[in-house]
Amino acid sequence: MPRPFGQPGPKGCGFEGDSTTQQQVRTILQSSSEVIRKVFVLAKPYGTRKLLYVIAISFLQGVFQVLGVTSIFPFLALAADPGRLRESDLGMHLVALLPPMDDRQLLLVAGAFAIIMLLLANAVNLAAEYIRTRYAHDFGHWLRVRLLRQMATRPYTEFLQENSAILVKKIAGDVLNYTVGVLLPLLDSLARLATILLLVATLFLVHPQIAIAATLGLTLFYLIIFRALGRTRRTISEGIKNAFRGLCVEAQQMLSGIKPVKVHGCEELFIRRFGEHSHRNARLHAWSSILSNAPRYLIEPLSFGGLVGVIMIYAARGQDLVALLPNLGVMALAGYRLLPAVQLLYGQVTGLSTALHSLEEVFDEFLAAESALHKDTVDDADTFTVPAPLDWKDAIALEHLGFTYPGSQQPVIADLNLTITKNTSLGIIGTTGCGKSTLVDLILGLHAPTSGRILVDRTPLGSSNRRAWRAGIGYVPQDVFLIDDTITANIAFGIPTAEVDRDAVTRAAATAQILDFIEQDLPEGFDSVVGERGVRISGGQRQRIGLARALYREPKLLVLDEATSALDHNTEDEVMRAIAGLRGHLTMIIVAHRLRTVAACDATLDLSRADSNRGATKIP
Repeated sequence: MPRPFGQPGPKGCGFEGDSTTQQQVRTILQSSSEVIRKVFVLAKPYGTRKLLYVIAISFLQGVFQVLGVTSIFPFLALAADPGRLRESDLGMHLVALLPPMDDRQLLLVAGAFAIIMLLLANAVNLAAEYIRTRYAHDFGHWLRVRLLRQMATRPYTEFLQENSAILVKKIAGDVLNYTVGVLLPLLDSLARLATILLLVATLFLVHPQIAIAATLGLTLFYLIIFRALGRTRRTISEGIKNAFRGLCVEAQQMLSGIKPVKVHGCEELFIRRFGEHSHRNARLHAWSSILSNAPRYLIEPLSFGGLVGVIMIYAARGQDLVALLPNLGVMALAGYRLLPAVQLLYGQVTGLSTALHSLEEVFDEFLAAESALHKDTVDDADTFTVPAPLDWKDAIALEHLGFTYPGSQQPVIADLNLTITKNTSLGIIGTTGCGKSTLVDLILGLHAPTSGRILVDRTPLGSSNRRAWRAGIGYVPQDVFLIDDTITANIAFGIPTAEVDRDAVTRAAATAQILDFIEQDLPEGFDSVVGERGVRISGGQRQRIGLARALYREPKLLVLDEATSALDHNTEDEVMRAIAGLRGHLTMIIVAHRLRTVAACDATLDLSRADSNRGATKIP
């Protein structure tokens, strides 16, 4: 009576009684199925039909490999004994399909047919590899864009908990590593597996005993090596992940902070840290290649030796080697195709297992982006659109507003009540760390309140109207972010060049009191390039470009988050004079350290006062 799978067998029955080995096999199968599941989850949105098409092509590749191998059998059989082939059932059917020919003509036809089939098999092989490679890299392109888009939908609060270098690594490096290290090897493995199974089936038809011996020998050989190196592969995979993360972080930190790095003369520290991670990454990748390729240097002589041994055994028995020539020829050609396929399959599985860290990074980020709460909405085409600004007429109301950062026990804002009437100005002051910028981020809709709510004309601010709300806001932070582009591109930030309203750019620059500087001091005017992060212009000019950017879209609410705190008094006075001309025409929220900056506001909120978070405000 057969024993149920997984139940220990009697002692002495080898593999079946080895519960540890069975558990390891089950673990391998479970981990393999988990990898396939994750790959399918990532590939499904890209198109299940595309994936099935690639898999079908891979199977077809295996079929043509077998056809190419077996096509040589008639030629070898005719070369060894034409009469024997003509008298066989297969030979009589083949000859009946052809016009009358002598043995020489039939041999030429068989040879030409074998060559054509081998060329066709190789052509299909090349086409299948191109289709798989194109699919994998097209999918990588789609996944990079999809990840970046999904990251952009995640709430701003989550970005504060992530290192931007790690996010860039996931989008660029990990997607590439996943494409060439996991997806492509997995697709190639399917093609190799189909080829191997069909070639083994061919060997069974030609010589069952040799086929069984070769199958068991190759399977045990590679399984033993794969099991023995399992811990090493996992160590390499984890090491590559950490090393790649480290070098991305160190490079970005040095280049982003190049000014203080140079001032303090600490270039060598960052370069050394980067070099340590880069060196470890290089060494681990080298070992990964060794693990993938080493077995073939042993299996090739062993396999050839096995074939030589078979011939020697038949010769010792006195059997006719001429009669065996067709079978031996097919087996030799099948082995010539089979061994590289088996080695490539092993190498791809080994490489895949050492690159699994990229699958985990991409998969985790994909799920986190897909399942994030309070995401920004996109349209039906899964693209970001700029909605019409939210139309509001009366006031912004904060009711019992509270916010606590994830992982923190202490609220930054607690039970805050505030009303900001339209076309008035509110100044927010307070000591460092009292929650000024956090309050601004809540009003901007970047954070979701942990308690209370924000009302715009008695309509709660939430995910459904957040982008429309922000479309009507002009925002100027303390550190204005400028792209390495023209003045025009920085003022009309995020607007395609063909859609920029040049008149609106000029009006915004004039209102921000920077028009004269652009037209008179810059040789190329609005087409002047400001350099990365605006390094070619002064701090005051950057702030006024930031103000012009905020005014370009004619906002209904203007928010200045410590926009003048880094400026000297004279420059601050110039910027504030530009802002003063806007009072009464739009609603303004001005955050500042200094009381003089908000002295002209209609109302002032001091968040550093003990009673501020209980709703004590100065309302006009």
